[in-house]
Amino acid sequence: MAAGLDSTDKHEAEVMAKGKAGVVGRVALRNGLRGFCRTSIQTVQKDVAEDALNAAIIAKTTGQNVIATTPSSLSPGKVGRIWTGAMWEDFDAAVTQRGNKINLRYGWITRKQKYYMVQEHGGTAFGKNITPMHALVAAKVATENYLHDKGVK
Repeated sequence: MAAGLDSTDKHEAEVMAKGKAGVVGRVALRNGLRGFCRTSIQTVQKDVAEDALNAAIIAKTTGQNVIATTPSSLSPGKVGRIWTGAMWEDFDAAVTQRGNKINLRYGWITRKQKYYMVQEHGGTAFGKNITPMHALVAAKVATENYLHDKGVK
């Protein structure tokens, strides 16, 4: 064997006397790695939760903006689909977390009216043809773009 790579009886006796072979300070190393992993996981979970909340704000703001700026199909020349304000106010977003899974919902999640869906998808209301406003699609695209920029696929 090459010099310096010999395994001598003296060295083996020293290792056996210490009762350890291999890495010195392995308990401290193991505990340090566990702490690092735990901290890293917590940081990632916190960042993802913050991104989900930001995406919810973007979804709600985008959807409400579409409602406020899409020309009315019921009143020619009127900008916006806000008549009583209910459809605009009911457009919302919510983030829930269960374990490691985070869910983002947006749209008319607490109160969905048939009238909202006619405005969203098009159809007939009050004897007039309604052009779709696509608030949900706009919110989806804005949310996906934000999350894509954050590295979420």
